[in-house]
Amino acid sequence: MPHINNNNQKGSDSREAEDRYAGRLSKRLCYILRYGALKEGLTVHDGGFIDVKEVMEVNMMRHHTEEEVLKEIDTSLSHRNTKRFESKQHNGKTLIRSLFCRNFEPSPFHEGTNVTTLHQCCMGYILDNLDDYDLEDFPDEHIISAMIAQLKKKKKLNVKALRQLLVPVLEHLDLNDVYLTQSILKTMWTNCPNLRVLSLKDCGYIVTDNIVETILRKLTKLESLNLAACKHVTNKSLAAICKYGKNLRELNLSWIKTISDGAILDLIVNCESLKHLDIYDLHLKGETRELVIEAARQREIKIVLKGLLESDPDVTIENPSMLLPNFGKTW
Repeated sequence: MPHINNNNQKGSDSREAEDRYAGRLSKRLCYILRYGALKEGLTVHDGGFIDVKEVMEVNMMRHHTEEEVLKEIDTSLSHRNTKRFESKQHNGKTLIRSLFCRNFEPSPFHEGTNVTTLHQCCMGYILDNLDDYDLEDFPDEHIISAMIAQLKKKKKLNVKALRQLLVPVLEHLDLNDVYLTQSILKTMWTNCPNLRVLSLKDCGYIVTDNIVETILRKLTKLESLNLAACKHVTNKSLAAICKYGKNLRELNLSWIKTISDGAILDLIVNCESLKHLDIYDLHLKGETRELVIEAARQREIKIVLKGLLESDPDVTIENPSMLLPNFGKTW
């Protein structure tokens, strides 16, 4: 019968418990600091900063101390080994924020009450009766984007709703986690010629090389494209990006295993306007990796590649997580 060291076992259990506790705290902070603050009635200051004292008043934080929260803010790292949060002092207050993926929706209620705002009532009515409205010439992108976000959050952003909401005023569109069809993609590039930022993350079941080429040919103003986890994308898509993506500045190709090292090098050399490229988990061979880094340096392109921040900080951005999932932008 082998001897079991109970002290070591207890130590291991204790560390596991601490890790689980820290994980829960990090998830709660991500929720509050990325999109839940307004829903919880907190004040969001310029730049997405929130007073840590207000954060501590949220019910889900009742089991944590301010000291623990500030420690998590200083030490929490993303899966890309970059900081999730930051803090600063302002007018005697400690303000904290998420460093990426901030997307605060306006509170649906009047301040300090549970009374729904007139804006929210009107939007809710329109969303319940979308068939009765022609939004083709509607001039406010912010409101259309808010409608899309609400339906998406409620898992009601279906093909029928998208046909009504894909209109010319849209410049930013996030279709991550939305079921898409060929007809919806055609509606997108036909009805939304002004798109500048487009996320098709995790749409690998529909996004092929032909789709990528058509998107780039039709959406000539596109500056930022997220193809993360689009597993049918190959070298042909990268060639199309070089040929048609004349205004493309930001490109996310993470979690794609069907593109070659040579195609990545060609992309960096030949894509005219490219300034940010996310290929974090791509395993470039030693010699090609050095060629890619040198080409990026010459073109002044910032690359997100695993291990690059530590070995060559001049060729990567300070926080690679800023390019996930929507390049740090909010709209």
